[in-house]
Amino acid sequence: MRIGIPRALSYYKYFPLWKEFFTKFGAEVVVSPPTNKKMLDLGSKYVVDEICLPVKVYFGHVNYLKDKVDYLFVPRIVSVERNEYTCPKFMGIPDMLVNIENLPKLIGPTIDLTKRDNKLWKVVLEVGSLFSKNTYLILKAWSDASMSLKKYNQDWLNQSFPEELMITNIDKKEQGVLNIAVIGHEYILYDKFLSMNLLEKLAKLKVSVFTIEMVNQKTINKEVSIIPKKIFWNFAKNAIGAAFYYNKMGEISGFINISSFGCGPDSISNSMTVHHLKNTQITKPILNLTIDEHTGEAGINTRIEAFYDLLKRRVV
Repeated sequence: MRIGIPRALSYYKYFPLWKEFFTKFGAEVVVSPPTNKKMLDLGSKYVVDEICLPVKVYFGHVNYLKDKVDYLFVPRIVSVERNEYTCPKFMGIPDMLVNIENLPKLIGPTIDLTKRDNKLWKVVLEVGSLFSKNTYLILKAWSDASMSLKKYNQDWLNQSFPEELMITNIDKKEQGVLNIAVIGHEYILYDKFLSMNLLEKLAKLKVSVFTIEMVNQKTINKEVSIIPKKIFWNFAKNAIGAAFYYNKMGEISGFINISSFGCGPDSISNSMTVHHLKNTQITKPILNLTIDEHTGEAGINTRIEAFYDLLKRRVV
């Protein structure tokens, strides 16, 4: 059995988990190649113009895989934490895929942890039942898969990039004096095409990069607790919490915030982050990068280099 997983959206957060789970049953996991212009153009044909860039790319990856696999793994991710939600587009992906013809069968479990009766183990058994009727084997495969995901996340918490991302990571001891916190969703930041190789560009400048994933969840939840109203968008909450945390770190010289044009939750979280950074006793420069399919790399390069020069003058 060949199971396709698009290299987009939740891939960057959960790929080691599902890869390990499926391979435990002898399935072959097929991943689409890194994003390119052709994939973006192809994906754009199947969605409305107003939808965000990462979703357009996702459709391109699905189209690439559809004739190469027996099943496509397309989960409907509603919530991964109690009383918090993912982006509405994450929830609607399986429904929107009807625009693509000749799709293989979908493995599309609904992951919704907003209520007490929505247990993750039910989803695990639902997906595992496609391969085995033995509950023990399914739960054992899930346990092993969870360990793979834990290691993946631990690499980030150790302030290094997991090998699966194929990100050039220069030892921080060999880098210069600039430390920059890059705030952006993983499906943008770690997609080299969408981020226009932002992390590699910073590595060449000898900059130490700190990202959202390098802050543990307990710390993020503590940082956002100062906001009077609960933030119920999970991705936005993580971005805000990480920015608040890095703002307290004296060694962080500045911020780069990268987001996709047309993202509703980001339009709010970005404003909250900028407002907070400007109203603290320690003010640090912030560079906002908003991308869409028309964004030119030359312009991004110029802004990054100018921001880097600004930070160097501040710390020297």
